[in-house]
Amino acid sequence: MSYLGELMGEGETVVFASRQHWFILFARVLLELILLVLTIAAAVVSYRAWDPPGQYIAIAAGAIGVLVLLSALHDYMRWRNEQFVVTDRRVLQLQGIVNKNVLDSSLEKINDVELQQSIFGRMFDYGSIEILTASEEAINRMDNIAHPLQFKRAMQDARARYDGYLDRSQVRPYEQQPRGDVQSLLEQLASLHARGVLSDTEFETKKRELLSRI
Repeated sequence: MSYLGELMGEGETVVFASRQHWFILFARVLLELILLVLTIAAAVVSYRAWDPPGQYIAIAAGAIGVLVLLSALHDYMRWRNEQFVVTDRRVLQLQGIVNKNVLDSSLEKINDVELQQSIFGRMFDYGSIEILTASEEAINRMDNIAHPLQFKRAMQDARARYDGYLDRSQVRPYEQQPRGDVQSLLEQLASLHARGVLSDTEFETKKRELLSRI
């Protein structure tokens, strides 16, 4: 069972799930790749230009290159394991690769939701969300989250159902909700499959259904 599955209560349903936009991962890894290329270039030049000191410089540069690759892998794993989840009872923010940090906000405590989007955020569908209390103090901030409008709407609808303003019977599991963007749906299905929510057979069946719409 996935870590998220272990956190879920009896009968609790995931309404929507997201993570930081892939731009954030790309920006981090790009800088590390540039540093890696420069390190390799320095190693090659040093090895050819100076002998024997260049050999030691090349070895040191190789060691630095390995550290850069490990840093890039760590950034990917950190991005992969950070999740923002709306259920029919609460909002969860999960962080950490081995050591986990979970921020849990009950729907009944959510007074308002503030969405911040730049012009690029509107173009590429990312932004930052703050969950506010009655005193307008942020209790949970999710930076550079992908699909922020859908996430905000999911929170508002979940809260309305929790308070009885919407019919609870209409809430559907995350993987069953309609979306206009087939690519986005495929990414959501892949995320559910990776977390163990969908079996291999269910994942392949739903993926074929989506691809048939193209």
